[in-house]
Order: sequence, then C-alpha cells, then structure tokens
Amino acid sequence: MAGAVMRWMLALLLVASLPAWCQPLVRLDHIPTAVRDLDAAVADFRALGFAIKPGRSHTNGLRNAHIKFANGAGLELITAHEARDTLSGRYADFLRQGEGPAYLTLHAADEARAATALQAAGIAHRHDAQGLELTDPRLGWIFFAGDNRSPTDKPEHFAHANGASATREVWVATDDPAPLAQLLTALGASSHKEARDAPLKAQARVFELADGGHVVIVPARHRLVPGHPLIGVVMGSPRRSTPTQAHGLWLTLRPNP
Repeated sequence: MAGAVMRWMLALLLVASLPAWCQPLVRLDHIPTAVRDLDAAVADFRALGFAIKPGRSHTNGLRNAHIKFANGAGLELITAHEARDTLSGRYADFLRQGEGPAYLTLHAADEARAATALQAAGIAHRHDAQGLELTDPRLGWIFFAGDNRSPTDKPEHFAHANGASATREVWVATDDPAPLAQLLTALGASSHKEARDAPLKAQARVFELADGGHVVIVPARHRLVPGHPLIGVVMGSPRRSTPTQAHGLWLTLRPNP
C-alpha cells in the first residue's frame, strides 16, 4: 500500500515538474445543453441531485439556467423557441433534431499562447479583443470561453446533493476524429487508446487536458441524436453512479482520483 502511495505521489511530482510547453493549454469549461422545455429540464436535473443557478431571459429569446462548479465549468441548460439572431437560430435548428449538448467549451488560461499554438499547427482561427474563435467549419461546435465564474455565484450553487464537483470528461461520437484530434494535440493534449465501459462500452481515444479533464472520442454509431457529436459528460464526485440519460445527454458520476 505504501509503495502504491509513493508511486502516485511521484507521478504527481513528475507532472508538476513538466515545463509549461509540455502541459495542456486548455481545460474543460461549461457545456451548453439545449433543452426544449427549460422548466422541465431544471426539475429533472434537480431531481438528479444538482443545484440549479437561475439564469435569465435574453433579448434574442434565449432562456437558460446553470449547473455550476467552482472553476466555472458545468452545464448550461438553454432553450430557444425561435430564431431572432444567429445564435438563437443555431439553437432552434439544433432542437429540431433533438435535445442534448450543443457545444464543447474550452478555457485557455493564456489565449495568446493557445492562438500561437493554433497558428503553428495551421488551424484556422481568429484572435482579437473579443477572444479566441475557431473558424474551421468542421470545428464549429467548439468554442473558447473566458472566465465563466460570476460575481453572482454563491456557495449554494456549487453544493450539489449528488456530490458532483467537477467536469472530468466530455464524450464525443464521430467517425472523423482528425480535426478534433489535431486541435487538441496542437493545444498540448496527449492521448491514448483504451476500452471504456461507462457511460457505454466503446473503444475510445482519450485526450488529457489541463486540470485532470479528458475528451473521450468514440465512433459516431454511439450518438444519441443523429448529427449531434457530443453525447456525454462524466462528473467527479465522492461516489459512483449508473449512467443516466437526461435530455439527450449521458450523465455519469465517478469518484474523484
């Protein structure tokens, strides 16, 4: 037992001692999840043990609510009933196909370094005062967010009855992983292949991001809704749960490492 603990501590020290250029430049952030009935979705996720932070109505008709973690990650439950601008139109189109996670959001602590890495890898993007944006249409479902924490966040917003405390994994189902793999590799993520059994059994390619987060890529046949590449989120918790489908999303709790 002591030997295992020593090996674990040594591994942590080795990771901490890696030069900055060897470490991932991004971590997982919030996942905008489109739902048809926001009030029903809030009730369903609350029944699963999540604390809900109320959102607001936007001028373009979007309404939202939040499942938040202390670093700004989590889920954003969001709905749109009509297209009033480009963004609300995207959500309205998405919901015509079905509910589920609409975007993978990444956070780069240093967007200038991330932009330099994208430039070196030949990945189309724009970086200006508005932030960092991918312009390759194959990556249109991925975007970068600034600090998603808010002055209105309160301790009770992070006090999830099910013990959830962090976003550990986001699952992506695609038969063309090359654009995503190139992006994550350019941003410093290492990867490996392994067999996974939760939330579903699949051969996966797993990319390791900052803060212990992972992007897990599996074949497109595992999609819950045709055309929706994001299929699942694994959250860190003191306990383990059976994978649950909720509004087009596989949700799993897994004990923190």
